[in-house]
Amino acid sequence: MRTLRSLSTVGTLGLLVAGSLVFGSASAATAATCAPATTNSYPGTVVLATSFESGGFCGLIPQVSGTGTATMSSSRPHTGTHAAKLHVTTDSGSLANLSSPAFTSGTKTSYADGWFNITVAGVSGNDVPYFRFFSGSTRVADIYRYNSNGQLWLRVTSPSGTFVYTKLISGSISLSAWHHVSMRVTANGSSSTIQVWFDGVQRYSSTSVSMLGSSLSKVQLGAEHNRQKGDEYIDDVVIKRS
Repeated sequence: MRTLRSLSTVGTLGLLVAGSLVFGSASAATAATCAPATTNSYPGTVVLATSFESGGFCGLIPQVSGTGTATMSSSRPHTGTHAAKLHVTTDSGSLANLSSPAFTSGTKTSYADGWFNITVAGVSGNDVPYFRFFSGSTRVADIYRYNSNGQLWLRVTSPSGTFVYTKLISGSISLSAWHHVSMRVTANGSSSTIQVWFDGVQRYSSTSVSMLGSSLSKVQLGAEHNRQKGDEYIDDVVIKRS
């Protein structure tokens, strides 16, 4: 059985190892160093907003196992001097992701906004995730870069539990470049709402999505599955709920 290390990280600093800040215990970060360089106008209550300049995850909760790592890196920031980095390999048990704190019970809508730089894609047929929305323990909607061709896809879990896929960008999303990703999900069963923006362009909008669940519990960055290989840098994250 694999062991997952779920770590409480509000205002946590790291240890400097080979140019990256590796998660470890330290003092609380200030609101100023956690705040992103830019904000957004999406409605709702801010769950967390961070540019990782404190050297910690500022509210995002890492979960890692095996050769997977969630670290602070100074090598590829979008703004400032730091970005988070998720590293997952094809080794058995390798896993790394970041998630928001659990939403207040009954949360219907969440907006997630951030910058992503995928530098290493995974194996063909798998993906490198951007945002994943959960209702309880079930992933109900997510967007990702498909490794086979670099396309952007939306995946929705239908009320029957099957996946419904929608291609949002047919061209290949460039690796080793920063991309601005935003997503809104409102959970309302067969009348759910999903909107997706990529690099400032709205790629999807529907108020009649048939989706499992009537509330949202969290937003996740990275995959919850073992061996979903990929390296991605993440910066300037804002997650809201309403």
